[in-house]
Amino acid sequence: MAERFADVRAADASPLRSGINRHPIATFLVLVYATTAALVFVPRGLTEPGLLPGGATPHGVLVNVLGSAVPAFIVTALVSGRAGVRDLARRSVRWRVPLRWYLISLLAPLLIFLIAVTILYGLAPLRALGQNWLQLLTAFLPALAIMILLNNVAEEIGWTGFVFARFQDRHGPLRAALLTGVFFWLFHLPSFYVETRSWATTALVLGIFLLPHLGSRFITGWLYNGADSSVLIAGLFHSMHNAIVNSTGLVAVVALPQFEVLVIMAGIVVLAAAIIAVATRGHLGRKRSSVANAPAG
Repeated sequence: MAERFADVRAADASPLRSGINRHPIATFLVLVYATTAALVFVPRGLTEPGLLPGGATPHGVLVNVLGSAVPAFIVTALVSGRAGVRDLARRSVRWRVPLRWYLISLLAPLLIFLIAVTILYGLAPLRALGQNWLQLLTAFLPALAIMILLNNVAEEIGWTGFVFARFQDRHGPLRAALLTGVFFWLFHLPSFYVETRSWATTALVLGIFLLPHLGSRFITGWLYNGADSSVLIAGLFHSMHNAIVNSTGLVAVVALPQFEVLVIMAGIVVLAAAIIAVATRGHLGRKRSSVANAPAG
């Protein structure tokens, strides 16, 4: 028995285990980037759009589940054990929050987008919406459901529930959002390459969407903190955003070019992030009492 405990202590004291305990976020990032880079080499036939309902691709599902959620749980298990895993799991599916957070995460992006396109394009998008209302049921809602069930909630387990939550314990919410935003932005490099098959185009797209990616971390951080550390609420916002800009989502319903919708939503995200940062004085909705809900370990 004594020898067994000695072996456990020796394993815990190994350089690898000690490094993981000291640098859990760095360990997470290594796993995430290695996984997403490896998935770039998935045969192209498996990554073509339209193979799943709502225009989702197997590549996108693999990246978000295996490349984001799974590494978060692996590192949490290594650093914080079962208690940490249970804590992350609870925060990932925390749904008992005030109704307003559901309205903000799901309805607000949609309403703001419709107001914006009406200002920019007149009544044409609303007429298209009226004419194509059936596609709300056959295209938009399936896209949203796939984003929630297979893509973006899983993605936010890693980037909000793990990275942002740990960063804000050390650096505060504002710096945490900025730091998470940079790493989250780089996380999309392999996915953009899969979609464009051009490194030059990938670099251009990354440059265009740097600010929106940073802004999205302000919004998801604010939603997470405000909704009592609910990753689900942050994931619902992310899912609604992506269902709006998806080519088989709201883009098809309002009959606008997808790139223009992407640019409009990018502007909305950046503006909303700036308003949230100023209105909350950089606290992004975090209360002092929320320290008690910090990730285990």
